[in-house]
Amino acid sequence: MAKPPNILMLTVDALRADRTSLYGYDRPTTPTLERLAKDAIVCDSAFSLGTFTQSAAVQLFTSTAPLSYGGFDAGAVGRPDTLFTYFQVHGYRTTAISTLHWVNSFFGYGGGLDVEHQLFVPNTLVGVAVAMMRNSLTGYHEGDIGHDEMMAVVGPSIAKLFDDAEAYFTTRLERRDEHARDYPHSLFVNEEYDPVRIKRLIHRHREEFNTDPARYVESHLSKVPAPNEWLSGEWRLYRPLRRLAGEAAFRLVNRFVGVANPSLATARSARFRQYVDAGSLADKTIAELRDAPRDKPFLIWCHFMDTHVPYVSGHGRKWYRQTSEYLERLGYPPTNDAALVFRDPRAQQPEIQKQSAALYDAAVHWTDEQIGRIIDALDEMGLGEDTIVMVCGDHGEELGDHGDLGHYFLLYEHNLRIPMIFRRKGIEPKWLTGLNTIQDVGPTLANMVGIPPAAGWIGEPADSQNAVAREYVVMETFYGGNCLFEHRPLYFAARSHTHKLIWSEGIDPADGFSPDGPQLFDLTTDPGEQRNIHAAGHPALPQLEAAIARRMAEIPEVAAERIVAGFGETGRQAIAEIRDRAAE
Repeated sequence: MAKPPNILMLTVDALRADRTSLYGYDRPTTPTLERLAKDAIVCDSAFSLGTFTQSAAVQLFTSTAPLSYGGFDAGAVGRPDTLFTYFQVHGYRTTAISTLHWVNSFFGYGGGLDVEHQLFVPNTLVGVAVAMMRNSLTGYHEGDIGHDEMMAVVGPSIAKLFDDAEAYFTTRLERRDEHARDYPHSLFVNEEYDPVRIKRLIHRHREEFNTDPARYVESHLSKVPAPNEWLSGEWRLYRPLRRLAGEAAFRLVNRFVGVANPSLATARSARFRQYVDAGSLADKTIAELRDAPRDKPFLIWCHFMDTHVPYVSGHGRKWYRQTSEYLERLGYPPTNDAALVFRDPRAQQPEIQKQSAALYDAAVHWTDEQIGRIIDALDEMGLGEDTIVMVCGDHGEELGDHGDLGHYFLLYEHNLRIPMIFRRKGIEPKWLTGLNTIQDVGPTLANMVGIPPAAGWIGEPADSQNAVAREYVVMETFYGGNCLFEHRPLYFAARSHTHKLIWSEGIDPADGFSPDGPQLFDLTTDPGEQRNIHAAGHPALPQLEAAIARRMAEIPEVAAERIVAGFGETGRQAIAEIRDRAAE
């Protein structure tokens, strides 16, 4: 029996389709993707159904909806098999090269992994815990949530942080030499934390928490902390004295540099990048390809972060000296300040946003170049003929389109539409024009290797008749934070081939950008979603409103009265339809 094809999954953070030359962008940002498309299934209208990685990951790896299974807080825990688990069961050796603090064994993605590389700074573990608790703590401090309800969320989150941090630093200690060799320019290596001392610190915090959980919360979380104010604020001191002294000396010198050249000083301060850069990730992926056994198929996943704010292109500690080259290749002035977004990551001035968008394009081009190195190595090793290469974004990015930078939970096209391609040498290339979603990745890969999809996966093979026949897709989220269904407004969008309805129960207190009321856009005449044409009686509304109402009715945590309050008789019909379907 012939060995099934290998699978190489390359995902790129915050990669929006319309900034890639593969999808018609007028700057040559993605020549590698264009090359891959010659032997690929290319999805023209592929979407993430949420606008940030935590939400996108459950779609990609478990082919489920973000707000199903109690919401996205727990990651893959309690959901159907992940891609890693399912393909491992079918004989694949699975490897994850994860730069994501949301996608790892701490959130249920590790059960099917033979090899896991956790390449993120430890402070993000505290940031994740704070994000999971923020809305509960805020509601408690403001009197909207009772003590017991708050502790039901916060208590397990604290205990989980202790477990995750201890496991993380155990692995860091075991792989110290490997990390120093492979990622010498990354922040997570150059911080030089002492894992042994930090594990003792975690133990002390755990004992204090176990003795009196409520008192621990009142003592350490009397307000919502910044990630560096609790736990990680203490372990920052657990570094060699030479490292602390060296950092102090660097900052002193950099202050003088900043007097003469503020931009250079900002870039120098980011010499150790928070995310492992695309060049180092390409090197690691190539090494994994080289070391993969040849007697069984492999699935290797790698996630690139350079296109995430602050939009960095270039390799090593002096990456900022290379950015001008990538800008120049794309027709931008090479004098554009490479460190601009570090100073103001959510700039709202149009001119700064324009320059930031140029840096984003440069980061896309740099990442595409590194993906090209991986593809070249794959072919040089003789693996190209027998390997499916999947490339997609996890979600999109706003570049001033609606007044902001980043991907802050608003359900506009720029935050949702992503590139998605499946390359297999020798297949007939297809350019699909239907509505695909990131949930389709697992079913498509399964179909391409000749196995059925996993139980519970709701996506479809991208080129299947079911996918082609989709009339709409529904997007869903909270405005960041954790999934407190009873206390926070739900955000939804429904998109057909021609129109998009964006609807929410209200405006989240953290949301400073959404207008009041629903928004309807005609995407055929207004692809940038700048003209809200919502009006009672518009012919596009019945289908889109019913789609959102039916999706709300599928979520157990959403009470029927909320659906009726939002959509009236349409809501009642949706509830009845979903109940009848469940009874069949």
